[in-house]
Amino acid sequence: MKDLNTSFKQPNSQQAKVKDYLVAEPADKSDFDVYHLFKKHDFSRSMHALTESVWEVISWKSKSRYDTASDQYTRIFMPKLFIISSLIMAFSYFNDKLNCLVHKRLETSKDFVQETCWIQGFYIYHEMEDHLTNSAFYGIPEETSKDGMNINGALCETKNRQKENQPHCRPMTRRYFLHYQWIPFYVCSLAVLYFFPYLIFKFGNADLISLVDYIRTGGFKDVDKIVNNYFNYKINSKLKMRLIVWFNIFIKLLFILVNVSGFILTDFVMGGRFLSYGPSWLRWNELPNDVAHNLMKSPAPKPGDYFLPSVGLCNIHEMLKNERATYTDEHVVICEISQNIRYQYIFIILWFFFVMGCLISVLGLVQSLFVLAKSMYWVSYPKHVGKKSLSDCVHSQLTLREMEYLDKIRQMDMTMYGEVLRELTRFKPDIHVIKKFQTADGEVMLLPSAPLGQHNV
Repeated sequence: MKDLNTSFKQPNSQQAKVKDYLVAEPADKSDFDVYHLFKKHDFSRSMHALTESVWEVISWKSKSRYDTASDQYTRIFMPKLFIISSLIMAFSYFNDKLNCLVHKRLETSKDFVQETCWIQGFYIYHEMEDHLTNSAFYGIPEETSKDGMNINGALCETKNRQKENQPHCRPMTRRYFLHYQWIPFYVCSLAVLYFFPYLIFKFGNADLISLVDYIRTGGFKDVDKIVNNYFNYKINSKLKMRLIVWFNIFIKLLFILVNVSGFILTDFVMGGRFLSYGPSWLRWNELPNDVAHNLMKSPAPKPGDYFLPSVGLCNIHEMLKNERATYTDEHVVICEISQNIRYQYIFIILWFFFVMGCLISVLGLVQSLFVLAKSMYWVSYPKHVGKKSLSDCVHSQLTLREMEYLDKIRQMDMTMYGEVLRELTRFKPDIHVIKKFQTADGEVMLLPSAPLGQHNV
């Protein structure tokens, strides 16, 4: 303990000694508690660093952003949801183990059987969906040897004990599933797909991004500089602003396409069973508890089992050799895949957020079209718009893109918004004739009597 106390007093010179002390097991029993104290402290620091890294990924910082709330749902919330889901799935991927029923006749280790089944995949019988009363587990007959069905719909064996085919027994269709192997990586890759439209948005909205970044910077902000650069047609032409407005409508359509494509793509990779997973789960949840969880009483299989079965069959081939000949035997093994249980819960949550993403992106497009139509009417027919406020007077003289600038300024800094409005009265051709306006309270307020001038390019 003397050396350890010295290391506390002289951390710089004795750092290597402390490190060696932590790595090596203590020889003296009196130092046993101190050793584990350091070991626990080192583990806690590692876990704390890992927790901070994960929290940095999933946290949502409240700040003014460049895009609208509907776009933020797709490009911020959904990727974070995919990353969290893939992390949970990855935990199952690396920690959960398969459990297979291995018969004593199979002269192979259980670990070998489970690893082989994990690699080659599992299967159930498609026709067993209509024979729940004859099923041991979903998609698996009570007698695994009965792998066929006759013309009357009864289960039968396709081969007899002599391994000869039975012509009256038609083999049932096998449905293989190996999603537990790669589905965490697929879910994580969806985050890239959902973030892609935002990259294109930033490419076409450099003007709005620079405006937001300028307002975010603290300290003194030159309102005259904002008006001279963003509301000056010699620098920021009307044609350019018009193209950006229609470009943003295309971005809205792209967000809808991404949400719908992610939904359909997930349905495709899950064998066409994902789109109906949510509605079937809602219907099944309405059944009485004793019926919903009883395979013999339930009118339909559990939505989770239908979507991604948690128990499956696996065929193991065994070869035996003696002095006379070589014999090959095939064993049917029943295995429980615990990973699929967790996947069922994750995917039902993802289903609802997929649907919300499609609806929110559509509402985002509708809202943008409404604002665009309102602004176009405002610009095209300024006489029909009542000029009760300074904001109305200024907006009637602006382009659609300039209105977006003002809306973003109003959202971020109301004080600057008022200053920009007053500054615009000096530069727009028809605004300066307005010497006063009436507030909602009926009071008349005069505009600043600043001298009019030309644009400084």
